[in-house]
Amino acid sequence: MSRHDSTTASSPTLPELSPGLTLLSADEETDHAIHALAVDHILSTGGTGYWVDPGSHAQTSPLVDLAPSDRILDRIRVARAFTAFQEFALLRSLPTLDAEQTELVVVPEIDRYYRADDLLADEGRELLLGSLAALAATARSRQIPVLVTTRREDRFTEPVERAASQTLACQSTPFGPRFQSGDTETLVYPREGGWVQTTLSFWERVLAARKPLYDTETASPEVAYGAN
Repeated sequence: MSRHDSTTASSPTLPELSPGLTLLSADEETDHAIHALAVDHILSTGGTGYWVDPGSHAQTSPLVDLAPSDRILDRIRVARAFTAFQEFALLRSLPTLDAEQTELVVVPEIDRYYRADDLLADEGRELLLGSLAALAATARSRQIPVLVTTRREDRFTEPVERAASQTLACQSTPFGPRFQSGDTETLVYPREGGWVQTTLSFWERVLAARKPLYDTETASPEVAYGAN
């Protein structure tokens, strides 16, 4: 699971995001796990990310605070949706994006708008299925990871789980977060000692410790950012 097998016990590890759709589930105490994974993958690959946001997840402050360099904003293009139809249109347009250096697509709470009461019967589920198909096509054609989360577990979660080629569960432990995927786990803390509180400052320390593992000056993508 770890991208860098040479990482020592004193340096925290993070799961590697493989091409395909990855479903992340995190408990309340591991907030910002999705931000940490996204920043780490973008910096590790030297590419850019495309973030489709149904709310206020892609804020400038958390992304800047997490990254070892504020140049991370030059590598993340943010598109915001405010309705189910807007999100559906954005995700359907992803396979045609002209962004050769795009290495990651992030969609937090992909099911959020498809639960709206003003949608017709089964309309939300049909839109969700169409969005998942578009994300799968993007991941397949570009051979990149697509990282998504869901709002809660119910009938809207089932299609996302079926579409996912990888699932990650992030849980808090007394020493720090633990990612699990199948029979594999990744511990995001030193095996001796550890950090107890899982806060924004925790993830900042994790990524700062991993700075030697990626060079933030290698990529020079021509991508604008729109995080607010």
